[in-house]
Amino acid sequence: MLDLGFIVVVEAILLGAVIILREPKLLIPCVVLGLPFEYLQTQTVGTLGEGGAGGAIRTMLNPGKAAMAAAIVVGAWRCRHNPGRLIPNSAIIVPVVLLAAVITLGVAWSDSQRPTNSVIILPMYVAFVFVAPSLIEDRRDIERIAAAFFIAAGLVSVLAIGQRFIGALQWRSMLFEPGGGYRSNATFADPNNLARFLAVTMALAAAMILSTGARRLTVYLAVPAVIVGLPALAATGSRSGWLGFLLAGFLMVMLAPIGRYTKLRLAAFGLSGVVVAVGLLMLQGGSDFERIKSLTLGIKVLGQREFLIRAGWEMWKDNPFIGVGTGSYQNALVQSYMWVIPWWAETTLSHTSFISLMAEGGLVAVSMFLFVVLRIGLACWNTYRRAGSRYARAMAGWCTVALIEILVQSQSEGRLFEEPYLWAIFAIFVAVELGAAQRAPGAVRVAHVVPAPVVDRESRAVAVSAIEAAPESPPAHA
Repeated sequence: MLDLGFIVVVEAILLGAVIILREPKLLIPCVVLGLPFEYLQTQTVGTLGEGGAGGAIRTMLNPGKAAMAAAIVVGAWRCRHNPGRLIPNSAIIVPVVLLAAVITLGVAWSDSQRPTNSVIILPMYVAFVFVAPSLIEDRRDIERIAAAFFIAAGLVSVLAIGQRFIGALQWRSMLFEPGGGYRSNATFADPNNLARFLAVTMALAAAMILSTGARRLTVYLAVPAVIVGLPALAATGSRSGWLGFLLAGFLMVMLAPIGRYTKLRLAAFGLSGVVVAVGLLMLQGGSDFERIKSLTLGIKVLGQREFLIRAGWEMWKDNPFIGVGTGSYQNALVQSYMWVIPWWAETTLSHTSFISLMAEGGLVAVSMFLFVVLRIGLACWNTYRRAGSRYARAMAGWCTVALIEILVQSQSEGRLFEEPYLWAIFAIFVAVELGAAQRAPGAVRVAHVVPAPVVDRESRAVAVSAIEAAPESPPAHA
């Protein structure tokens, strides 16, 4: 009860901040700060359910999602006299809307024809991508968002370290390992989600450090977030999170606005650090090293995912064009495809986002997904290439890295379109694409029309007389 009371107090403070804010732009940092608090929405699944009104209430128990809803309302109200600002001129808007429409349409031919909570909340995510860029107007707004990422990562990292070493807030019994260890998840529903968030945030810290150098944001927030984030990442025991961190770190160094020789040196130092860390874990032994050793087992490293992938493949073969319907993977598995899963399997939830999309949406959803990935990839590259400053290039590079990391890790742990940070990063990318990272605080976003000078009648008459009295110029000859 004490743990529950602590989380309720923290969420109440954040929700109260959302309500009493006097600066609407601070709603976006509140989204970043509040999204990690998944405790209550996870603990109330049994009472409020996955869908319907109860599912919607359960969603709002996450203060970050409540802040998303508030940002949509406030942003729409601010642009009520100029609603065109709510439709940003971004290359990713149309693909995102089409993909969301296909996923939502898939509910029509699902077994239950009842949308899950992930589908119910999808329109809010899409609306946030539309509205949030109107609240992210200049570099100061982006730095506030970056600071929120670092603060949130620091808080959940300290809690994750406490879960591993002093046993604080170990609130999910399923995360206890046979050897007595605990896979830290902080306030996230799953340790893999915590690892994903830490990987994305530490990539952002690297982008800030490499592009701006020693500033208050980097010295007091970015560097400490990395210092506490690394042991917290190890405490998650997430193999996909560890690999995702290595991928995100490497890509961020390669895309950072620094010299090629510096990139090679940083990559070499990073590789050396990984080798040293693995060596220390080898000497220490324990569950973390055993999980690292399991990466050498080939296909067996997939564990239960191997059978879940096979089940999704069978669903697609039986329904190749439109799949079994959005949200119907688990229901179809337990009713018609249990012959694929061995008796000792412990889960029936898909852990591979592409397989889920293929099984539930068929070729229609897969084709749309590939189109979206291609369009967003081109938009990321064009925004990165056309960035007019080191800071803007670093932010465009980070958005690209974060989207790649989320996409890649979702192939092992699921939660792609259900990942709220995916949509938050979409919104940040749109703001960067529209030039927010290059705009100084207080700069005018749209050009003002300069009125023509007022000339009185007497001055006009004098000017006309002077023109008429001037001699005519001789014609110019070639």
